[in-house]
Amino acid sequence: MVSLLTAQHLNVLVLFDDEKQARTIKEEIMSSKLIREENIIFVSEAIVAKKPSEADIEDLISSVVYENLVRECYARELKGKTLKLNPKIPRIVKRFEAGFNELGITFHKTRPAGLFFRRMATDPASLMPPETVQCFQTLFSIINERLQKSVGRGASAFH
Repeated sequence: MVSLLTAQHLNVLVLFDDEKQARTIKEEIMSSKLIREENIIFVSEAIVAKKPSEADIEDLISSVVYENLVRECYARELKGKTLKLNPKIPRIVKRFEAGFNELGITFHKTRPAGLFFRRMATDPASLMPPETVQCFQTLFSIINERLQKSVGRGASAFH
């Protein structure tokens, strides 16, 4: 996708989850001279509190809010079961995947994501405590700053 967009001389910023595979892809696209390093953003850059070793976009959402979304959209599957989450797993989605796996349930992150988007349309305040708002504000500030720098260079990835 980066190759296709940069070939069109578009200003491209890439937002990655912060995990090993994404870091490998970052190195590949940089070594291929498809995009500059400053045009690559990792989700973890927007986390204001203690920086995690790894992070997904879901980690910008309050862990309490995310857990409530998961428990609501999986209420039927979790009924009568005790979901145990390992707090040592840095990424919230991976934490739920592991907990669900122990129960023999497959976790699909699209379900709480869908509920999140539906709720944002009707009750955004319940989903956006101050720390979540701060994370998203930081992310958009980073995106805007890097985009302005890219535009200032004249839109070409390496010219």
